[in-house]
Amino acid sequence: MANKIGAFFKRGPSAIDMTVGDPLKRILVFMIPLVIGNIFQQLYSMVDTVIVGRALGADALSGVGSTGAVSFLILGFVSGLTHGFSVVTSQRRGARDEEGMRRSFANGIVLTLVIVSALTVVALFAARPLLSAMNTYEDYMPYALDYITTIFGGMLLSAFYNEFSSTLRAIGDSVVPLLFLIMASIINAGLDCLFVLALDMGVVGAAAATLTANGISAVATFIYMWVKYPVLRLKARHFIPDLKKYAQLLKLGVPMALQLSVVSIGMIFGQTALNAMDPVAITAYVAASKTDGLATAAINSSGAAAATFVGQNYGAQKYDRIRQGTKRFFVFSACMSLALGALVLALHRPLVMLFIKRSDTSAELFGYALKYLAFNAGFYVLLASLCLMRSALQGMGRGTLALAAAAAEVVMRVGIAFVALKLNDYVFVCMGNCMSWIGANVILIPAFFITLKKYAAAGLIDIKHLRMPDPSIAPMFGKVGGGKRRI
Repeated sequence: MANKIGAFFKRGPSAIDMTVGDPLKRILVFMIPLVIGNIFQQLYSMVDTVIVGRALGADALSGVGSTGAVSFLILGFVSGLTHGFSVVTSQRRGARDEEGMRRSFANGIVLTLVIVSALTVVALFAARPLLSAMNTYEDYMPYALDYITTIFGGMLLSAFYNEFSSTLRAIGDSVVPLLFLIMASIINAGLDCLFVLALDMGVVGAAAATLTANGISAVATFIYMWVKYPVLRLKARHFIPDLKKYAQLLKLGVPMALQLSVVSIGMIFGQTALNAMDPVAITAYVAASKTDGLATAAINSSGAAAATFVGQNYGAQKYDRIRQGTKRFFVFSACMSLALGALVLALHRPLVMLFIKRSDTSAELFGYALKYLAFNAGFYVLLASLCLMRSALQGMGRGTLALAAAAAEVVMRVGIAFVALKLNDYVFVCMGNCMSWIGANVILIPAFFITLKKYAAAGLIDIKHLRMPDPSIAPMFGKVGGGKRRI
């Protein structure tokens, strides 16, 4: 049996080399599984929401929905951390440095274990104070607390699943993470029905189903990596502590983690403003945001694809290819985002009704949901620009610039949230996302073109005189012995 499984895994799809071939075609082939995977990731979350909303009622739905900002604060940090670690792996892949790939993978596992274990303890203690500080309704608090503490308690399972999936994507394999995500979604749906409907475990059952599915997927993904890719098979020597290597990973992982967590701080302010409003508005917001998540899943996939493309070509020192590929990919992403926005607005009523019992719907609820979607779906092109520019900068090792853009997002989100609180106006709560996208783009667009211009200039130098650029340092030109120039 073991031999049959091994043979099946070895026949699986191979990783894509993003440093050769037509740039746009390579990105799109890599991106398609990411889009499907992100949609399944949203469906993964939506299954919990649908079953909770329809089986347990509007209060339970709003309680689970009110944990979104707090959940993103912690889980977003973990996701950014693991994704940042994988950037080094993609750069080593582009440089054809197999031992470097193994070491970065092993170091990522160690750092994930240590950091996420500590973060779990902090998150469990901080959950109630954060929910209380956000003015969560007392009727919603038991549901919110039960759900979020269960999710935080099993956070390490989700972290390792993210770590392994990000590593596969970093070397160019986006198909297999999709297959395991589909498997996890099916398992999650089945366990939701078992835990919530059959065993009557309430919102704890919904959270437990998610964690169990993540754990199974993490184990399956690691087994696949071991069988399919000898380049990722680790030995004891790869886990020998190396502070310099840890620092290299943290230099990329922490800014990416912080940028998501920093953004979530703005979301917490927005959720606080929302919690002070009509309960119907809260329910509509939760349902509309889940609908919005389906569309933005495709746009966010463009960022993940861009990060791998840029990371591999950065490692291969093909800077002009980065410029050519990202330019063409942006045109595609902009067209896709405009089409998705129009589709979401046209179908907002049936989409919102997926999450709410017919008896809980009303004209007022649909009105609130449409306001939210108008200020989000109508501005998806800004999100597309943000995802592409931010991911491209991260792929070139410019995590600090991406973090600066995240800070701009927070300023916009917090500012809008304060206005919403002051005026008690739901419209300003809905504007939080689009205003944050504007703030981030003000930083990212010029930063991307300035950075790329430097690397493109470096690419004009005779390649035999080049060394691998340090991902944390911009190109520096100067004389070296014999008049040769280096980066």
